[in-house]
Amino acid sequence: MNFLKTEKRPLNIEITPLIDIVFLLVIFFVVTSKVGDSQYLELDLPETESFQYNLVQEGHQITILESGTVLINNKSFNINNYSNIENEILNLDLNTKNIILSAESFSYHSWVVTIMDSLQRNGFNDIQIRTIEK
Repeated sequence: MNFLKTEKRPLNIEITPLIDIVFLLVIFFVVTSKVGDSQYLELDLPETESFQYNLVQEGHQITILESGTVLINNKSFNINNYSNIENEILNLDLNTKNIILSAESFSYHSWVVTIMDSLQRNGFNDIQIRTIEK
């Protein structure tokens, strides 16, 4: 029995429509993307007249310098010697519960958190934090 012999044609894919679709997708993403300053979200923060900013006039001063020096009421301590800092915080007057914690802008965040944790463990809850710019 003789079968019809069909010649195998090589499989080829037309890529012209594929290129058209890719260009259409590129145009779509370029048109829908945001360019320039429009990517930033502008916030209008609410304002209130009932809020009063109370700056602590009297209180303990703690300053953290970027060199690792901690000044507690003008007494100097090294941040690596944490036991001396802890003892000095224990010796602070608890009647004056207000603390102003200042840190230079390039001091480590972990130092500030460590001092704040020690202060809160020793009963100081009113802690004001500020950054010292150089």
